[in-house]
Amino acid sequence: MAFIIKDEHRTDLEKTIKRLDSSFFFYDLDALKEHLEHLSTVMDKDIRLWYACKANPLSAILKIFRNLGFGLDVASKGELDHVLSSGIKASEVIATGPSKSRKYMRELLKNDVKNIVCESINQVKWLNEAANELNVRPQVLLRLQLEWNEGKSVLGGDDITPFGEDYETWSQLNCKDYPHIDINGLHIFQWGNIMDISQLKKIWWKIAQTSKDLAQKIDLELKVLDLGGGIGIPYDLATSPVQAQSVNEALIELKEKFQLKKVWMELGRYAVGPFGKYFTQVIDRKTVRGREILVTDGGINHIVRPAITNQSFPAQMFRKSEKENGKFFVHGPLCTAIDFLGEFDLPTDINEGDWLCFHQAGAYGFTEAMPFFLCHNLPAEVIMYQGDFMTPRTPKTSTDWLV
Repeated sequence: MAFIIKDEHRTDLEKTIKRLDSSFFFYDLDALKEHLEHLSTVMDKDIRLWYACKANPLSAILKIFRNLGFGLDVASKGELDHVLSSGIKASEVIATGPSKSRKYMRELLKNDVKNIVCESINQVKWLNEAANELNVRPQVLLRLQLEWNEGKSVLGGDDITPFGEDYETWSQLNCKDYPHIDINGLHIFQWGNIMDISQLKKIWWKIAQTSKDLAQKIDLELKVLDLGGGIGIPYDLATSPVQAQSVNEALIELKEKFQLKKVWMELGRYAVGPFGKYFTQVIDRKTVRGREILVTDGGINHIVRPAITNQSFPAQMFRKSEKENGKFFVHGPLCTAIDFLGEFDLPTDINEGDWLCFHQAGAYGFTEAMPFFLCHNLPAEVIMYQGDFMTPRTPKTSTDWLV
């Protein structure tokens, strides 16, 4: 595959660069809408798709998911408030995340959120008490953490994490002890950004088998199995994207083999990642001990993923050039060596004043970053929607938040 800047966007992007004169994210919402419509068409009727808004909570993006019938996955009070204020109905929200306090549980119920993932025995108890007090009956999934050597992940993989409880703990649960909540399924999600369907199937098969075993042990009718997300997108030219049809076929096979009634997926990166780009300006070019270095306006204060995962977003120079490529090491503006965006082949005439475009940045961009360190500008967010360029958020300077 190739990462490209569409010719029909180039003129508007050039104008945006001149107008903003500061780093920004650009989201092609027309292409996103087309992708989501394809997903909706391809997926089996018993596969429920949710959008994990932690991937990108821009309200314009949330509304597209809402309009196309996706549910919204929230993992904090802030995300909940933002999703509801964006016009998403509470009935279309599922609440995940390991840190749910008694207070937050009550907030979920008061806001009429009906689908809640409990990640501990404590959360089951607290939710049952709150549901009794408020006279509501939420639908509950229990999050199970597997002990299984399937590698590392930003979600923990085979490490011990705060996500859910282990098999032995949940196996002691008596669902009848919690009569005010409807425990109707299990949630397991530990591995992310997987590009290989066979690996996904291996994980999903293990999840399904373990879930069936646990459900039988605690006399739980497994109405829903939530597999989370985990479907990856390519960050290099050599890897082909995962096809939605292949995902659907694997999930249908899973559903039939384990006689599952409903399978839920909480898509984040796979849903929005390919439809965002990050633009930042080259501030300086220098050669240090034989290495060609570019220093940019924005770095991990805007787009922290390279420092977390040691995997770069693919990048190219925005200006067209006929010069041959050379190897460049790109660093952001922060006073730390971890502010490193990657090693790239770029035209040898790149210099101060040029702009870099980082692809696949629609997911886990700005809201995953560390924006306040050194008090640089916060990036703008620019969208293409129904053929029009708009700027929902302009750059913000430190005077907007420093006190």
